[in-house]
Amino acid sequence: MGTEVFDFDNDGDIDLLLCNGHPDDHIEGHVTGVTYREPMLLFRNTGNGFKNVSGQGGPIFSQSLSARGMAFGDFDNDGAVDVLIAINNGAPVLLRNNAGKQNHWLGVKLVGERSNPDAIGAVVTYQAGDLKRRREKVGGGSYLSSHDPRMVLGLGKRGKVDWLEVKWPMPGSTTQRFTGLPINRYITIVEGQENWK
Repeated sequence: MGTEVFDFDNDGDIDLLLCNGHPDDHIEGHVTGVTYREPMLLFRNTGNGFKNVSGQGGPIFSQSLSARGMAFGDFDNDGAVDVLIAINNGAPVLLRNNAGKQNHWLGVKLVGERSNPDAIGAVVTYQAGDLKRRREKVGGGSYLSSHDPRMVLGLGKRGKVDWLEVKWPMPGSTTQRFTGLPINRYITIVEGQENWK
């Protein structure tokens, strides 16, 4: 029901979070080994693959949930992307991210002028020392969910962003490069404008 890639620890590598629950609340009476409620799973990108770190994610990861959609967003604006999970016939669960605060980051809001206003399809490439990453701005989200439109770019322990490029989607299709960017804060980049704000 909910699967999403995001950089939960802001080290620059994309990690994976899964939340699920079978749609049939009586499945356990029909099928052996399948449950209605299931635990969430968190996988950290090690650079050589994914490692299951659910056990380090807090007590919620030891609970089984009838999870449905999940929405990602930095609800407290600290640069660590948080997660809101919808629970079938239950209260939503808000996962406050503390791991992302251990590393540097840059938050970017893209505003399209010639391209679509949310800049869906834009490609952001950035370099911070030995770290070079590429992210695509996507729309939508998980089941019946929508994510924070801002992108959080993880830098790890690197103390500056050397440069950032935005390749805007059609019909604009231009590429802009920015230098002298701050870290550990959010900025807005408007298509066609030379300066960020």
